[in-house]
Amino acid sequence: MSYRGSDPRFGRAPVRASSRVTTRPTFRAPIRQDTTRPLGPGAPVNIGRWLLVGSLVFGGLLVLALGASRMNGPADAATTTEDPSAAAARLAARPARELLAPRGPAPRLDAGSAGSIPNLSARAFVLVDETSGAILAESNGTRRLPPASVTKIATAILLLELGHLDDTVTVDADFSSLDPDSTSMGLRAGDRYTLRDLLYGLMLRSGNDAAVAIARAVSGDEPRFVNTMNALAARLELPDTHFTDPHGLGGAQHYTSARDLASLARYGFTLPGFAEVVRATNWDTSGTQHIELWNSNVFLYNYDGADGVKIGYTEAADRTLVASATRDGHRLIAVVLGDSYASTHARNLLDWGWASACWPNASGGCDRVKPVD
Repeated sequence: MSYRGSDPRFGRAPVRASSRVTTRPTFRAPIRQDTTRPLGPGAPVNIGRWLLVGSLVFGGLLVLALGASRMNGPADAATTTEDPSAAAARLAARPARELLAPRGPAPRLDAGSAGSIPNLSARAFVLVDETSGAILAESNGTRRLPPASVTKIATAILLLELGHLDDTVTVDADFSSLDPDSTSMGLRAGDRYTLRDLLYGLMLRSGNDAAVAIARAVSGDEPRFVNTMNALAARLELPDTHFTDPHGLGGAQHYTSARDLASLARYGFTLPGFAEVVRATNWDTSGTQHIELWNSNVFLYNYDGADGVKIGYTEAADRTLVASATRDGHRLIAVVLGDSYASTHARNLLDWGWASACWPNASGGCDRVKPVD
């Protein structure tokens, strides 16, 4: 997870003038409207009724005041995020077959194309069609491996599901337990940022401090958030995934597989706001500090159609990458784990997929993606 920009195998994301323009997502936190109805004037005049009226009026004014406070400015996330147990129960009611069901036909592979799948040095890889969920190529797809910072895909998903991105939170966590050489957004105790800022710090800068701050804002503390992460894995029926932290620095009991990560990314793309974040190249925070965030995922800068998702690195995991690209309306997701040249090999996988697959159309034919010059 500690992204080393000086590593010549992965490189530092280039600063390009055209990449500095990032459209902010249009989704907004819902405004909770007051539904208190005023009492009519025809009630009998007696002490009990007036006490009742007074209490209801006071309660109504209190609700209106709270509503006005929410509409006039961001609230602290502790007052607006959903109770973790209630949230887990609500989300668990949504079956995995609904969440990850195919939304279109699977692409067809050319005869003999299996023999030309790139021979990668990765510990595991998989190439998946995002719309149908069809696996086009894989090696050790169910092998349990350390994911490093691609863990943060799950953290981002839970924030999008359970948080209100326009809420402002106060950073109250002590980050001294984090490896000082690991990636950081640059948070300090007492700083105030929106959850949206923390989301971009998590996914662009790969901030481990942002992951901790998000966990505390959403669930109150890290252990409860990790429980919700594992509930997410169970809900999506990811059999080879177990989390012990929100950032990916965990030990032997923190693992996932290439197949599970592809499913996790597929689910992420169904959520409002996910695609905007994972394809963004930069973001400027609006909190206590002005922090200019640049996406450390160099795959976004050097592959045609690239639109996500996340890189990672630890010594135990080596390079990890969940990469997505869209061409002619079709999105492929490549997951590469345990590979010093993960970005290069993800490109090789995607190139093979575009060249080997065609997508059935309504007229009975099969559409190919146009070659890139």
